[in-house]
Amino acid sequence: MDHQTVTITRWTGLEAKLLRQSLRLTVTDFAALLGVNPRTVNKWEARCTRITPLPEMQSALDTALRHAEADVADRFRELRDREGPHQAPEPEAEQVHPPEVELAQLGEFIGEDMASRRTFLNLTLLTGAALVIPVRQWAASTPLTSLAPGKVGAEEIDGLERAVELFRHWDASGHGGLHRKAVVGQLHGVIDAIQHRRPASERRRLFTIAAELSQLVGWMTYDASLPANAQRYFLFALRACEQATDVELGAKIVGDMAQLSKSLGNYDDSLGLVRTALATLPRTANPLVRAELLGHEACTYARFGSEDATSTRRSVDAAMDAFDQVAQGDHRSWNRYMDRAELDSLAASAYIQLALGEERSTSSATEAEHHAVNAARARPAHRVRSRLFDDVRLSKVRLAQREVEESTELADRALTRAMAISSPQAIHRLRVHSQTLTAGYGDLAVVRAFSARLSEHLHQSEQKVSDVHA
Repeated sequence: MDHQTVTITRWTGLEAKLLRQSLRLTVTDFAALLGVNPRTVNKWEARCTRITPLPEMQSALDTALRHAEADVADRFRELRDREGPHQAPEPEAEQVHPPEVELAQLGEFIGEDMASRRTFLNLTLLTGAALVIPVRQWAASTPLTSLAPGKVGAEEIDGLERAVELFRHWDASGHGGLHRKAVVGQLHGVIDAIQHRRPASERRRLFTIAAELSQLVGWMTYDASLPANAQRYFLFALRACEQATDVELGAKIVGDMAQLSKSLGNYDDSLGLVRTALATLPRTANPLVRAELLGHEACTYARFGSEDATSTRRSVDAAMDAFDQVAQGDHRSWNRYMDRAELDSLAASAYIQLALGEERSTSSATEAEHHAVNAARARPAHRVRSRLFDDVRLSKVRLAQREVEESTELADRALTRAMAISSPQAIHRLRVHSQTLTAGYGDLAVVRAFSARLSEHLHQSEQKVSDVHA
């Protein structure tokens, strides 16, 4: 029996105990394998089914089981069968379907998107188990080594890969709306192509294209302020990565999901997701992917406040170290944007969050300024939306430094950039930043002028925003 078929939907202390016994390890050695304190393992075994390990430990247990020898997995299965079923299925978790069923479901979902049906627009956000469990199922199913994309020379597939490059350029320009619909339409065509009989190598390439397109649609959908819908696209992209055996792209997509959860204020989900992605990456994985994930981890830690300031700084430093290991050829089509400017922007965002919570110390503000200025200087001119966010970040730095006039000038410049593109998410960030400026310095004329200009733009762009959803 193939030991890779052993999958635990939700680990409890009992399963952890059975895995330790199957590995024939002492509590101390098992704890060292997982990277936890032996007291934690003792607590799991004492409480058995009455305790569920933390998300990052769920991932560590998944990984330990996946890397176990066949005889270990067989012993684990026998011990678990002997104990009998102890856990009910998670009611909130989405059921895993075969690829053919998922493709049909995605086709229906895309149809609802293109028709802007109410069922698409009124989806609820996924949180907790409904979001984290599918990611852990992906992590448990990933191969021990990532297979390189097959080269088959089919002209139609080559054309699809070139089209993905064009769509990424569209996304970088910040013009959503009809562009998003065009990418959705292309994804629909790829889904149809996958369902026809093809050689395995071509089918795998098509799943890679589907994963890239679904990730890109998810990102553009999030930018259009439809986060619940973006989550569904990201989850399908993750399942497509599984079929394409592309671990690195899958980890990058989990990073996108973590970033989305963080923006929604679901920090526990965000941290659990990014840790799962980091735990799943092989040690020899693309350092660009690892650097970005560590940057997201730092930004999430910063959201927990000063108590996690040390973890924030440690993650920023680790991201920088990973980026320094980048070699020629590490940039793939889907992570070409991950340059020094993007790395600095992640570091700046983390330090800005710490700086805004510091009343006396200025160390975080100084670090934030360093990274925000570097990001703005290094950002390519064609990445219009990213340059807008660079202005917003630096505006927040100046606000943390009590330089209100310069902060407002930068926010105003960001608004000018926003007027030239279609990005509801950018407008949302400007609105939140404007509220912060007004709350602290609403009596200043420059702040009132910026607030009035933003309000006027919001009024004029209502029709444009509705067109994005149309």
